[in-house]
Amino acid sequence: MQPDLLGYLLGALEPHEMEQVEAALRESAELRSELEHLRQTLEPLDEAPPPRFEPPADLISRTLQRIDAHDPGHPPAGDAADSDDSGSGDSGSDSDSDVAESVRPAMQAAVLAAPGGRFRWSDVLASGIAATVLIGIALPSILHSRYEARKAACQDNLRRVGVAVTSFALSDPQQRLPSLSAEGPEAFAGVYSVRLGDAGLLDSLQSLWCPSLDRPASAPRQIPTVVDLHTAPPNRLAELQRVSGGSYGYTLGVMDGTEYRSPRYEARSTFAILGDVPVNRLAARGDDPASVASSHDARGVNLLFEDGHVRFLPIDATLQTRDHPFLNHHGRVEAGVNADDATLAPSWQSPFLDTRQR
Repeated sequence: MQPDLLGYLLGALEPHEMEQVEAALRESAELRSELEHLRQTLEPLDEAPPPRFEPPADLISRTLQRIDAHDPGHPPAGDAADSDDSGSGDSGSDSDSDVAESVRPAMQAAVLAAPGGRFRWSDVLASGIAATVLIGIALPSILHSRYEARKAACQDNLRRVGVAVTSFALSDPQQRLPSLSAEGPEAFAGVYSVRLGDAGLLDSLQSLWCPSLDRPASAPRQIPTVVDLHTAPPNRLAELQRVSGGSYGYTLGVMDGTEYRSPRYEARSTFAILGDVPVNRLAARGDDPASVASSHDARGVNLLFEDGHVRFLPIDATLQTRDHPFLNHHGRVEAGVNADDATLAPSWQSPFLDTRQR
């Protein structure tokens, strides 16, 4: 079962396989524990920086030696640059030689084409234009690859937190999602992280920041506790409420008749519980989609639904959905008006506009 759990964490399973794993997780506390162990094992891999390429320190000098070696006034490369290497007792690294050999044909052609074997300003200009054209061709592809990679990393974050939310709900006597208080220090959307941290299902805030957004330098890595919220002075409390949920948005809860409650977990495929939120202001029905910026180059948002699947929706598509992800059925950034009305909001948002948060 472990390979299936690993595929579930990485989002590498087919939809029907994801459903089978989720069904097994709902029935087995042991599997949920094993899934959390795998998640914690993989988490350091996200923190490890990619290996950094360091070019040889003498790459420039060796390259210039090879250029000068083709000048009529200098001896051939084998007698000049190579003799220097042998005299020093070090033949140079294989990578340095490979680089030099790979650029030699192009340099020879450029030098021989110039009168007297020397570069002219026209040669430099032509090389610059060629380099600009090549960059112009390659840059869009590079930027698109970077965009897709960050979007995929964001989706992985949402799935990881979604597993924690599902585990929380399945262990709750009423199978409800993490709750927001109706008022007071715990009356903010980002209290999700506090609830998950208290339940031992989330141990850092790293997974709560979209890779497409810069994480504030003041953002803590440790999840605040309920005691931190109730003992913090007003300014510190406001800061904790702003950053505790990271850059994602969380469902504000729903009205269950006349009572405000957290949603009951029902594995619905249309009920959004977590996702990106607009970074400049919340969307409203009838807004111009172009005026609503989101974390992924203003192209759209990743949304995690209650059944565990993640979907990327263009901004204009979110404005046309039956259940608007950022507004309740009354068009407000408040708790849903019924059990099927999901409203996502950023960390600091209270469940109701007039809620007292301290």
